[in-house]
Amino acid sequence: MSENKDKIQETMEILNMTCKGCARTLGNEFRKFEGIDYSVSFPNKSITVTYSSADFKRGDFEKAIETHGYTIKGKTH
Repeated sequence: MSENKDKIQETMEILNMTCKGCARTLGNEFRKFEGIDYSVSFPNKSITVTYSSADFKRGDFEKAIETHGYTIKGKTH
């Protein structure tokens, strides 16, 4: 995680992203968040998101990922 002023950039590894369709699903989900920058990488099985800490929390993005049945590496429930 890196911070720049109130912007935070985080990369989350998605354990069960198995195809380009999975990456597209996550991209469509993250498109719903206004005011963020994101990049989904199928080859790296990850999503990188840059957001304002005043507007969002990491948990907002984790919930969006998990809603579609994906698992985030290192996240415990």
